[in-house]
Amino acid sequence: MATRNINLWAADGYISMPDGFSVYIWGFAPSAGARAQLPAPRIVVNQGDDVKITLVNGLPEATSIVFPGQDNVTVDDGTGPRPVGPRFDGSGNLISLTDFADYPGNPDGNPTVITYSFTAFRPGTYILESGTNPHKQVHMGLYGALVVRPADYDPGVPSRKTAYGENTGTEFDREYLLVVSEIDPELHRAVRLGQPYRIRGYKPRYWTMNGRAAPDTMFPDSAGYLPNQPYSSMIMLEKDEKVLIRYVGAGIENHPLHPHGNHTRVVALDGHLLQNGPYNLSYKRFTVLAEAGQTYDQIYTWSGIGYDQTHPIPTTVPNPRNLAVGDAGWTMWSGSPYLGEKKDIPVGVTSFNELGEYHFMLHSHEEPQITNWGEFPGGMMTMIAVYPEGTLGNAGTLE
Repeated sequence: MATRNINLWAADGYISMPDGFSVYIWGFAPSAGARAQLPAPRIVVNQGDDVKITLVNGLPEATSIVFPGQDNVTVDDGTGPRPVGPRFDGSGNLISLTDFADYPGNPDGNPTVITYSFTAFRPGTYILESGTNPHKQVHMGLYGALVVRPADYDPGVPSRKTAYGENTGTEFDREYLLVVSEIDPELHRAVRLGQPYRIRGYKPRYWTMNGRAAPDTMFPDSAGYLPNQPYSSMIMLEKDEKVLIRYVGAGIENHPLHPHGNHTRVVALDGHLLQNGPYNLSYKRFTVLAEAGQTYDQIYTWSGIGYDQTHPIPTTVPNPRNLAVGDAGWTMWSGSPYLGEKKDIPVGVTSFNELGEYHFMLHSHEEPQITNWGEFPGGMMTMIAVYPEGTLGNAGTLE
């Protein structure tokens, strides 16, 4: 195993919403002097790695990181390593859930750089977030995700390209990470101006996947027009492939997420494989409630049910809401070879497909969460794109 040294800078910055609104955020940056990004830079390590995460604080107040699901976390502020623990002021009042990096210019002279260390002992998907004033700092954007790969992970061996290890039923062909949260612009404005804010008045107006609201969720990774929101939320696969979708609930609201095209099979919760000895406890869901602070690992696949070249009779009539209809009433895909046509798009009908792929929506089932400040469509919504076989390349790889 290896030692992984990771540096995060707590900083401020701005993100863009599709309606043109810019939101001031606090978050973690990947380098010194960089603006905060949302969510934090992804951390992907291997089971057994010794992980050292150095936090450099550039914010106007103390901040920290907690690592739910990790055991024996230690911290070093320059005086030597010690177990992490809650911090109290001189009157015994809790001021942080864990050891923190103080803010520059604090007359107390406490260090502004600290290093957290732990051994990634168990594979899975985990959240990381601020443990200092979390009711404020997590909402401002101080959150991210940690992915721990199993010790036997080998992307070149299909039986070992898994989320939880060989023979766990968690093999996958591609994987995607969706960190979901929400934004109340009034909180962000108050923090920017140094004004008070009553958390009981918290009212989100934007809902995000990987720091973006739809339709920006469907733009590619590292899009130049979203410099502080580098991660796309598009799910791309080919027919019959197994796709590992990792949900991370980073806000304080619960989000009922639903992919069209098929159910997902939930294989793990909070980094715990749903298996008891020889018994497989995974389950399929039409909608997965991504709850605040929790993580979900699930497998999604699409096999073209209802469409094949043999044209079986009788055919299954699809639900009308599952029909994909183009301009002027042209049906491009119905799920049946007899209902609608699969051919070149007629003149006057615009196609946004790249290679003839099919698109299914993945979105929140709570209607306000698929808007941008009340305007539909938007918010917590993206697409699952099923590409023709052999056309997608190596999309769907977490680094």
